[in-house]
Amino acid sequence: MAFQIDTSSINSASKRLEVIGNNVANANTVGFKGSDFDDVLATSMSGDVGTKKAGTRQSFTQGNITASSNPLDVAISGKGMFRVVGADGGVAYTRNGQFKLDKNGSVVNATGDKLTGFGVDPKTGSIVAGVPIPLTINQTDLRPIATTAATMDLTVDSRQPVIDTAAAGYSFSLTQPSTYTHSTTTTVYDKLGVATDVQTYFTKTSATDWEVHASVNGQLVQTPAKWTFSFGANGALASSTRTTSTGALSIPTTSTGALSIPVSDGFVNFDFSNATQFGSTFKASAVQDGSGIGQMTGYKIGSDGVITNRYSNGKSVVQGQITLANFKNLEGLNPTENNQWTESVGSGPAVLGKPGESGTGSLEASATEDANIDLTTEMIKMISAQRGYQAAAEMVKKHDEIMQTVVNIGH
Repeated sequence: MAFQIDTSSINSASKRLEVIGNNVANANTVGFKGSDFDDVLATSMSGDVGTKKAGTRQSFTQGNITASSNPLDVAISGKGMFRVVGADGGVAYTRNGQFKLDKNGSVVNATGDKLTGFGVDPKTGSIVAGVPIPLTINQTDLRPIATTAATMDLTVDSRQPVIDTAAAGYSFSLTQPSTYTHSTTTTVYDKLGVATDVQTYFTKTSATDWEVHASVNGQLVQTPAKWTFSFGANGALASSTRTTSTGALSIPTTSTGALSIPVSDGFVNFDFSNATQFGSTFKASAVQDGSGIGQMTGYKIGSDGVITNRYSNGKSVVQGQITLANFKNLEGLNPTENNQWTESVGSGPAVLGKPGESGTGSLEASATEDANIDLTTEMIKMISAQRGYQAAAEMVKKHDEIMQTVVNIGH
């Protein structure tokens, strides 16, 4: 029985050293979670003596978060695990957030497992929560969108002197700044994505009235001959009128301050209805609904897991949202290869949701989570386990000597 106790002690110390060695070996493995070895006292009631291995307990405490240069590296700050799908369709979970793109644009880890999340409605561009699917990033160019409308944020300076447009010899000219008070340029696009510059010129004709002209790519729009804005005492646009004309320029008469300018293969409706006149510096900016062709310049991952592409034309398009999984009993997960786990009866089913929901943490992009291994603590554990191993081995030696003495008594 003594030898059985000694043997169980040696086995226990050996297993403990094995667990500690595994922790130390993975101290620099991204997302690795260390384990602790458990043994229990064996009793003669069960026919065993000494110690008996109870198993290992995995620690899912948070590891330090370290910045990286890869925009697809993601660290989880808080609870939750990434859900990945292997080539065989098997589902696994991991804390290792080192991802990249494969040749098909799928977001994968080093072993080719695909990161899953919620997809996007192609019509609305909104996230569709439901069954997670492998996430992909579309790297094709965005098609151009023809501009149909532009809303102007305009403030003209009431302090500027009046220009006498009725004076002899006066004639508005694009190249003569003395014939207008302010000017601004707005870039719009046709259906092929070709940029067109629309210039608008504002000439102060009285304390409340301004004459407006327009040109396209430096060519004056001749019809209508002019467009007049009148401002009230409070500085807001009171009315807008135009000279009677026919031809290429279409002016909606139902919208105050609306000016349609012919551009390439269509018309762009410039809405000046929010124009104001104050004693302040001239200000003009436009929000227009068109865009040129867009080439992808990069992508980013938000703290909520939403992946967004950025394009050279200033547009951004949502590609999907990373899903996080949570479990009632993390220690019940089955550890597998490649620093991954699978769910089990002991862990319970995965609860899937968006980062920050269902008890999960948030995400940090361009960052990874370090292993939660404290090397100092592991070295202390190793010393303790080594001493236990040496002591158990010494006990075997002593018991062997005692047995040898007993054998020699009969001689």
